[in-house]
Amino acid sequence: MNHKEVWKNVLTFLEKDLSKGEIATFFGSAEITDLQEDSARIVCPSRLALEKLRTHYAPNLAEAFRTVGGRDYQLSFEVKPLENNLPQEPGTFFHHTPSNGLSGSYNFDSFVVGLSNQLAVSVAQAVVEQPGALHNPLFIYSGVGLGKTHLLHAVGNSVQEKSPNARIIYASAERFTTEFIRSIQSQQTAASFRRKFRGVDLLLIDDVQFFASRTASQEEFFNTFNELFLAGKQVVLAADRHPAEFKNVEQRLISRFAGGMITDIREPDLDMRLQILHRKAAAQQTEVSEDVLLALAQQLEGSIRQLEGTLHQLLAISQAQKAPPTEELLKAVLRTAPPAKTFIAPQDIIGSVCRAYQITSEQLCSSKRSREIVFPRQIAAYLIRQINQASLNQIGELLGGKDHSTILYGLEKIEKNLIGDQILKNQVESIRGEILGKNR
Repeated sequence: MNHKEVWKNVLTFLEKDLSKGEIATFFGSAEITDLQEDSARIVCPSRLALEKLRTHYAPNLAEAFRTVGGRDYQLSFEVKPLENNLPQEPGTFFHHTPSNGLSGSYNFDSFVVGLSNQLAVSVAQAVVEQPGALHNPLFIYSGVGLGKTHLLHAVGNSVQEKSPNARIIYASAERFTTEFIRSIQSQQTAASFRRKFRGVDLLLIDDVQFFASRTASQEEFFNTFNELFLAGKQVVLAADRHPAEFKNVEQRLISRFAGGMITDIREPDLDMRLQILHRKAAAQQTEVSEDVLLALAQQLEGSIRQLEGTLHQLLAISQAQKAPPTEELLKAVLRTAPPAKTFIAPQDIIGSVCRAYQITSEQLCSSKRSREIVFPRQIAAYLIRQINQASLNQIGELLGGKDHSTILYGLEKIEKNLIGDQILKNQVESIRGEILGKNR
């Protein structure tokens, strides 16, 4: 095969895992200019596309080339020379990248408002109306699963809707740290990293507590924050605790967090929990009796995520059994829920995944890259992350020493596929149910 045929086959392979939009945006104008026995040079239409292919999509490309060529390829990347890379007509450049980290499914319309989050929502909407003016920074804190991430996305999506050319980035503190570590490797990448996070109108950073004990990342974020703040750009932050409760975070950074508006989200009351369940059931176009929803709302008083997850599990089992979601079925589902603060060993999670996909733990934690192994490995990483809130590095060690970028890629792939794949949702919920049931 010549280099054009190889690239065509690579793109065909990528269509299995990536959306048409991703391929058109980042791969469509790229091409192979030099193909050797075990190496290939890919020319990209822009610096953004190069960074995406070299970092975010590197595992996809490696697997595609391995499948098409039957061997591992050393891939190198370069940007197409400027004279060959000019827009054909005015208006073809965007002022914001399409991959800004925002999820379109999170907005204010889908956010249930009650006494526990009324102030946080009100302040967030004020930020949308006047970014950089009223509450800068805005710091939202709450326990796990109460909606702070939803609120961050809602702010970003609303600002984008009002100002389509606004440059917005949503990222977790862990992703910021991961990309920062990558950027240290080269001056060129470092400059690209700073342009990405400092050249925005709105920066949304989730799980800020992750910066604890990471001195270099704190320094980089401090400088990023200052540059944006001095330029009048809006910063919105979220964490699992008040800034005053942070440990191993520099005081100057804490003072920046506390320099604007701080608001919390508390646990929802019964009426709000019931309203959330009604909306969730309606979104899934499933009829659930008031008695069943009330029983569920009374049983689970804490995390909204747990509340919605239990309803989803109930509906998945109901659908699988072709039976209505009754109170008896709900009781069976609730019996699988572990008591609060029960620790589930990652090895138990790995074991359940291996049984579900009929492979051994040795295979799952090996260096094998066949789909029959990689897919269950990604499911295991997702469940370890969801159940134990383990870090990327911790998950990588548990799964045979995989690096954090590989784990991050796998997590993002599973999360993306769960949005529209009901079969996968049912598989994951079934495995989760087995894990939780064995550890009650």
